[in-house]
Amino acid sequence: MSAEPVLVVGAGPVGLTAAHRLARHGANVRIVDAGAGPSTTSKALVIWRRTLTVLDSTIPFHRFVEAGYEARRARFFSKGELIGAISLEDAGRPVPAGVFIPQSDTERILTKALEEQGIRVAWRTKLLSFEQDADGVTCVLEEPEGQRQTRCSWLIGCDGAHSTARHQLRIPFPGEAVDRRWILADVRVDAEVNPHEARLEVGYGRVVAVFPAGPSRVRVIADEGPTEGESERLDPTDDELQTLLDARTSTGWRIAETCWRADFRINERQVERYVHGRVLLAGDAAHVHSPAGGQGMNTGIQDAANLAWKVALVEVGGADRSLLESYQEERHPVGRAVLRDSGRMLRLAQLSGPVGKHLRDLALHIGLRLPAVQERASAMLTEDTIHYRGSSLCGGGVPDAVVQPGDSFPDVVVGTTGGPRSAIELLRGVEAVCVVFGQVDTSTLPDRFGSGSAGPPLAVRRVGDGTDIPKVSALAAAFGLGRTGLVLVRPDAVVAAVARAPSDLASSLSLEPTSA
Repeated sequence: MSAEPVLVVGAGPVGLTAAHRLARHGANVRIVDAGAGPSTTSKALVIWRRTLTVLDSTIPFHRFVEAGYEARRARFFSKGELIGAISLEDAGRPVPAGVFIPQSDTERILTKALEEQGIRVAWRTKLLSFEQDADGVTCVLEEPEGQRQTRCSWLIGCDGAHSTARHQLRIPFPGEAVDRRWILADVRVDAEVNPHEARLEVGYGRVVAVFPAGPSRVRVIADEGPTEGESERLDPTDDELQTLLDARTSTGWRIAETCWRADFRINERQVERYVHGRVLLAGDAAHVHSPAGGQGMNTGIQDAANLAWKVALVEVGGADRSLLESYQEERHPVGRAVLRDSGRMLRLAQLSGPVGKHLRDLALHIGLRLPAVQERASAMLTEDTIHYRGSSLCGGGVPDAVVQPGDSFPDVVVGTTGGPRSAIELLRGVEAVCVVFGQVDTSTLPDRFGSGSAGPPLAVRRVGDGTDIPKVSALAAAFGLGRTGLVLVRPDAVVAAVARAPSDLASSLSLEPTSA
């Protein structure tokens, strides 16, 4: 292991997750941010189920639920009439579909987890430049005391859409800007707001989206139409916001207080590669897109969780650097899909012609009555559809199993001596897990995950002895394994392999990419 730290640049949700997970896996880590301190604004307002599942092994999902409100429904209105709704409730899933929670609270929870590991953010510390070589990265930082040169073993750029790390790499950020003015505001209104429901109004001209930020506080995002070139950025006034609610929504709300307001433009861009030698990009530094669907922060947090255990395994566990190419392989397609899908949602909402708007409203009205469409729409929002099947890290599978290597570990109810709970709680407090169904001899399993002797410990979780079926039936059914089998789970809650016998896991445990 190098004595030089892994340097994380940016202390938003993505950087905090990266630093927290790196430390969890034993890496020496330092995190810096050019800002004066933690964010005090709400910014991103929702954490979806896939993110809650990925973080749960170290930060139980209940912490986010307790700080926010479960997302249970999204409703769509046209000219004041309800035309469709997406239900996000599922009694069979212990982890909620999502949680409405201000980004400042999300960062507070992540920061607390990081500080419990003895790591604090170095605020007012800006990355100015860097040069990398075969053994590390030499960085120039501007600190409160002045400029200083420092070395790090790896540099992870989580510094947002205007990333210094990306600019210093001198790589293109291909894509396009959407030439329309958007405004957003967090306001308190003179009415009780359902804190579990988002709404989209598409009938009164341009689109308006409203998200709950508390019982009487809401986030308003509105399309204000085309812009001409580099038009001046002007935050919306109180009168403009009230007129917007009156003329373009059916809420009838009066604004009691404006907490935050801003004017912004949408960019849809993605770098071609996330891995550049010893410099890696995550979150908005690697991809930016429409806020439609609330996918941005979630995608970035999942980038960080995917990347951190791999960097730590190379740095601490002696794994080959080729392991890091699987970060590009697995996460770049996810970023591309999010950019595509959020762009489609944006353009659907922006339809302006009477025929197009009528067909859109009709499609929503009819489509959202169909269970298959409901299920697909919910799964896309919650990011339950994300998988890494076909990744070079995928080990062996069982042909008739429902869950295959590359899938997320399923969130189902399992019975335990302590009562029913989510299956993902089997992954808590450990770095990598082998879940064992029934009477399987695990004495030949190694005690480490990965090819290096210092790889993370491999914990074994038994969920039945072959006769105690009531305690394992839901999870066994979710996997389609029957009474016996083994499931190897990566540190990011992704299934690495599914097997009938321990010997079938040997190649998967080595973590040697199959394409290498």
